Order: sequence, then C-alpha cells, then structure tokens
Amino acid sequence: MTRILAFDTSLGAPGVAVIEVHKRKPTVIDVSHIKTDSKQPIALRTELVESWATLFIAKHVRKGFDVITREDFHGMSSQQNYPVFAAWSATERAVDKFGLSFDKFVYHTAKGKRKQGHGISQSRAKALVTGRGNKVSKEETDTVVRELTGYVGEFAKDDESDACCIGLAVLTQLGHILDKHDKLNKYDVEAIQRDAEVIK
Repeated sequence: MTRILAFDTSLGAPGVAVIEVHKRKPTVIDVSHIKTDSKQPIALRTELVESWATLFIAKHVRKGFDVITREDFHGMSSQQNYPVFAAWSATERAVDKFGLSFDKFVYHTAKGKRKQGHGISQSRAKALVTGRGNKVSKEETDTVVRELTGYVGEFAKDDESDACCIGLAVLTQLGHILDKHDKLNKYDVEAIQRDAEVIK
C-alpha cells in the first residue's frame, strides 16, 4: 500500500488530501482546506496555514506517508509569487515538525532529459488525471477524482478536489496507478519499470 499527502498550496484557500493506493486502486482517506482573510497580514495568514497543515498531518502521520507532494507554481510577478511561496513555507514548516519533507517531482522531457521540480505543474496534473490539461473545469476535475477513487464524500471547496488531483497525478507519474490517458512518455515509463525492478 502507498500513502500520499498532497497539497494544493495557496495562501487564500489551500487544500490537502491523503490518498491510499492498494493494488493500484486509489482511495481518498481525508481532505481538508482552510480559508484565510485577504484583509489580514500575510504573516498572520501564513501562521494560520501552518497551524492548519500541522493539525491535519498530526491526524494522519501515525500510518506514515510514502510521498509528500504539492502543485508547482510560476507567477509572473512578486505580487503573485510571494503569497504562494509564503504558503509553501508554512506547509514545509508543518511537515518538518514531524521529521518529514516534500519530495521532488521527477519527470522526463520528450527527448529523455531527466528533470525535477518542487512540485507538479497544474497542467501536468490535470493532463495525467483527466487527459485534458488546463482546459478542464473544476466540476470536471471533481467528477474525474470521484470516478477514479470512488469517493462519495463532500468536497467543501474545489481546493480539496484539486489536492486529490495533484496526489493522483503524482501517483500516476510514479506508476502506482494506471496512466489511463497515455500521458507518460516512454522515458517516464522506463523509469517506472527500472524502479519496479529495484523494488523486486
């Protein structure tokens, strides 16, 4: 069984999910989000995100996590970047309290170059899970997540289903669940096969 902790990280309304995979079948264990007030100082909002993340991790850490991941982000200005990276820092501090850390997202280009980032891009996550990239609506993402996992609970906010999407995408990239839309290139597939041989 594989357990993944996945964050859809923002300062305004971050989401988080825990997903377990057994025999390549993913199951949503829990989801959560917090909404902060844009009128509050960023320092306070960051502390609120850290506290929320800490409490959520504490609730689930006993069984451990095999992967800890998040969505990557590339803003066009410091005004866009700063709030998101402040939230990143908050979740990193929360994870660190338990002696854990975020995993790098590793993938291969179409020419076979191995690359890694701090997380998975939104377009990559949506493509792996829904097959359609950024053109997918929040409602469609919600529906696909439910179809893949059998989840029938409530998503109080779309940031929760987005966190599930991120987790499912990374699990697909790692080969723990099927690549239903054939979005992994041959170099990604070869890497999965090599890792499987090492585990054997």
